[in-house]
Amino acid sequence: MKTFIKLLAIAMLLAGCGSKNINGTYVSHTEGQFSIADDTLVIADTVIINHTGFQKIRQGQLLPKAYKTHKWTLNSPDAPPMQITGKQIQIGNTIYHKLP
Repeated sequence: MKTFIKLLAIAMLLAGCGSKNINGTYVSHTEGQFSIADDTLVIADTVIINHTGFQKIRQGQLLPKAYKTHKWTLNSPDAPPMQITGKQIQIGNTIYHKLP
């Protein structure tokens, strides 16, 4: 229920900002002790597609690259909460930067 309320608030915020266009491609690169990940968000209207390529690190060895894809709409209950500021989008702890 809390997620639904957050999503509803985000949807109302976006609806209120009619001149704000977030369409485009956003990227993020993350490296840690156990993995390396490259994320891409492709936003067109209210549809968001998240492509993730990642490599696990086990015992100091880089494993083969694996891929995941998630798709959602801004109004859907399964959409994660997002913070949109200028040319950046934050989902959880991940910050995505808009490509020119």
